[in-house]
Amino acid sequence: MDDERFWALVGEAREHAPTVDGRAAWLVASLVRVGERDTERFGHCFDRAMARAYRWDLWGVATLIHQGHEDEERFADFRAWVVSLGRDVFEAALDDPDTLAEHLVVEKPEARAFLRVARTAYEKLTGNELPMTTMDLFASPTGDPIPASDLATRFPRVAALR
Repeated sequence: MDDERFWALVGEAREHAPTVDGRAAWLVASLVRVGERDTERFGHCFDRAMARAYRWDLWGVATLIHQGHEDEERFADFRAWVVSLGRDVFEAALDDPDTLAEHLVVEKPEARAFLRVARTAYEKLTGNELPMTTMDLFASPTGDPIPASDLATRFPRVAALR
């Protein structure tokens, strides 16, 4: 399992299920079929995508969506939702987070089940918890924080949905 295969699976999940929970369930079943090693690697690919999305501009969009009530847990759910939308949407959101507005009309930006896809599949396969990847637990989001007063100007399409 590499990043190409990871994103291909996420794309297939979108074709098979219209909801985040449905995509998560489809991915769990698919990972159980490919086995322990690829499931663990899928988890690593997911963690890398989540780390790439750990940015102040995306945090700003999430803050707008949640009307100022954003914390690490909600932001993790939000980033998992962005990953669940597939590679093209993910990359576009990294280039311009305001592009997420069109997807916010379709579904809520929460993906708790998607956060647990690799862990759930790994536990079904092995009966054990998925080994944790090495991550900097004290890292800050990349980029610069955006003052709350600037969010609506910076992300007008998302702000218009509030």
